Amino acid sequence: MSMSLVLVGFVPVVRADDVASLIKQLGAWSNDKAKKASDELTAMGKPVVSEVTRALSSKSRRRGRFAARTLRQIGQDAADAIPALFESLKDTDALTREYAVEALATMVRQADQVIPVLQEVTNDPDEDVREKARLAIVRLTESLKYRDQRESAPQPPAETPSTKTNTQPDGADVGNSPAVLAAGSSEKESLLVKLSPIVFIRFALITFVVVGFFSLLYFYREHP
Repeated sequence: MSMSLVLVGFVPVVRADDVASLIKQLGAWSNDKAKKASDELTAMGKPVVSEVTRALSSKSRRRGRFAARTLRQIGQDAADAIPALFESLKDTDALTREYAVEALATMVRQADQVIPVLQEVTNDPDEDVREKARLAIVRLTESLKYRDQRESAPQPPAETPSTKTNTQPDGADVGNSPAVLAAGSSEKESLLVKLSPIVFIRFALITFVVVGFFSLLYFYREHP
């Protein structure tokens, strides 16, 4: 029991060490190693956003680049990193700026805030960054249109209690009113009209069966 408590107590420390190690590996010269660290941080999701965001401003160009890539993959859950991503759009590394644009393109809930900044990026000196910015603006603009349409869609009216006016005098028995009695009488007559053929057919069948039974009985008695 005591050993298990000790192990449980060390889990957060080990996790923090793992995150720090992965952040460091983002700056590895091996692209495969850097991408692997980025993917592992992505799998951790929102809890590591603050650490990855700090890595954006790292002196290591590669670490900052793969930090932006990680935030792009985390997506909307990395919304807290938007101010830092804005700063990354000024980075001297074109690929870092490209990853930052792609990360901002996932911030659908903050589209109003992000689109004006991306419009400035359409003048970026790098062609790929400009194209990514244009695509991001289109995506975020469509998301805004969808949100506005959903918010402006007419809502179904709420059901309200019936406001029909009771034309019967106070204390009158509505069930015994002439109109109700007449309607009831009409329904009964209609029911009788529908049932008459059925009753007739059943009566004919019963009569046929009874007559046939006695006819056979008479036949066997006369011709034993």
